[in-house]
Amino acid sequence: MTGPRQSEVIDARGLLTLETAGPVQMGFWVPNRVWATARFLVPLRREIAAKKKAGTLAPLAPVVRDFRSWIVANSVYRMWVNSMIEQANAFIASLDEKTKEEIKGDGDALWIEGFDNLFEIINEIISTSPAFNTTVMVGTPMNGLLAVSMATPAGLALFHDRTFNAQFKTILDAWNTFLKTSPSLDKLDIQEPEKPGSWISQAAHAAGVWTQMVHDPEKPGYGFDSWNSFFLRQFVPGARPFHGNPQTDINIGCETTPWAYEPAAKLETAFWIKDVNYSLLDLFGGQRQWAQLFDGGQAYQGFLSATHYHRWRSPLDGRLVRAWVEPGTYFAQRPGQGEVPGTWEGTESQPYLGQVATRAIFIFEHERAGFVALICIGMVEVSSCIIQPSTFIVDEGAAAVPIARDTEIGRFEFGGSTHMMLFQKDRVTLADWAVHAVDHRNDPNPTPMGSIIATTVG
Repeated sequence: MTGPRQSEVIDARGLLTLETAGPVQMGFWVPNRVWATARFLVPLRREIAAKKKAGTLAPLAPVVRDFRSWIVANSVYRMWVNSMIEQANAFIASLDEKTKEEIKGDGDALWIEGFDNLFEIINEIISTSPAFNTTVMVGTPMNGLLAVSMATPAGLALFHDRTFNAQFKTILDAWNTFLKTSPSLDKLDIQEPEKPGSWISQAAHAAGVWTQMVHDPEKPGYGFDSWNSFFLRQFVPGARPFHGNPQTDINIGCETTPWAYEPAAKLETAFWIKDVNYSLLDLFGGQRQWAQLFDGGQAYQGFLSATHYHRWRSPLDGRLVRAWVEPGTYFAQRPGQGEVPGTWEGTESQPYLGQVATRAIFIFEHERAGFVALICIGMVEVSSCIIQPSTFIVDEGAAAVPIARDTEIGRFEFGGSTHMMLFQKDRVTLADWAVHAVDHRNDPNPTPMGSIIATTVG
């Protein structure tokens, strides 16, 4: 199901509404419509209210309690958090009456009722596994909570702040720990496959969650021991062959939905100004000796839904000359994203996130294509970028590691993500689907890992 173009969903005041938003392609997991986040957050708030009334609301987990106490003890961050909530609620209050009536919950039209409610919602999120659904909210509930507020002026300040990100990481780490335990399999219950949010429901099967993926429907949890191990499920053998001639062809190392193409990437540019504006120096974490290799070269960017394959594989036969994880932000969006108020479409920040978000950076050397880079970028709560096995972490000055295409080199954990591939100037010709990435953003299925993305010139 494909969503309408942005120009078709804006009302006379330039704001998205429930009525004009229309359907959204399920694969676009970043919340990019008002109704998608409303339909996630309002039921959760109602559930919390019901638990409060019944006296069954769980107390704040120690990590959430400590996070709240840290904010209260630091006045600047308390100001920013409260301002973020107020600014998000002010946006909701600016919506038309019909829209507010549709999204209101508990007698109001606020997304987050107040300071304490924010932590109550976070506490609920990190004590359960992400739910399957057929909206953009699939697999990323924390992003649903913060979809509007993280794009406010106060939210932008918060989520670009290194100290705040370090504190918020404790929340994400606690959630990640839970998602690696057996209780996180609550939505892969073979005794109740059609329960709300089930990843083994008929709808999940129809959405392709299990297509060509390893699983055993006769075993509890479909054979997985945690939600995280389900999320990292493998393809069945032979499902994703690497095509072409390894001497002349470079493959895509991630399952990918095309997003953007840049024919001549610049070494340095104001990457925060324009939607597709890459700064190689910032992409490579300031490591000029590697960034300058790709000056004037081609850049491709694609993204992954939370329902897709999240492991990375070597795109070529050659040598891995440098590989590291560059730490960065989690929920930062591009300031002045260029969209009218109310859209705040996180997918539009993908080029920006390449320069600021946590990311794994691989630089390969191919006999004919020269240097090729693969950058795997975490988005929002998708904060874990893991190079594995560790032999593929190649420090500055270390010996290059021989590598064959289709070799697993790492993974994302618990969520959808984005990635880039970069090629040196005049060394390769990119496939039509990569060059015309914008035209393929709404493709119902991703371009399979192992497809040829580039062919050497000559």
